[in-house]
Amino acid sequence: MTVRPTHILAMGAAVLLLMVLFPPYFGVYDQAGINRHTGLGYYPIWNPPSQAEAYALIHGTSPDAAQPESGRGFTRSVEEHLALTRVVFNKVGFVIQCILLGIAVTLASVVVARRRRLKSES
Repeated sequence: MTVRPTHILAMGAAVLLLMVLFPPYFGVYDQAGINRHTGLGYYPIWNPPSQAEAYALIHGTSPDAAQPESGRGFTRSVEEHLALTRVVFNKVGFVIQCILLGIAVTLASVVVARRRRLKSES
């Protein structure tokens, strides 16, 4: 089977579709003076990660097991911990991946086109 530039474009389009359907997410924990974040991975666009999953990945424990904050004299409830946690679509990571995909498809198309041209000349 010979690979044509149109095959490469079709594969690139399929990968782009998968990237759109399973985008990258990251979790952010915003508290006065404390801003923690971490990548959550790739999730289906119709079922993004929950705040509890984000909290667990950021802190290494579930919000139910959260310890009282030392020196503050109070304990946050599970709802308060989750209210400080956000799940965000990773736009920068997505754009970088799209650019890298475009570069890879372009380079592969050029290489295949040159090979075909060299075969046809000889």
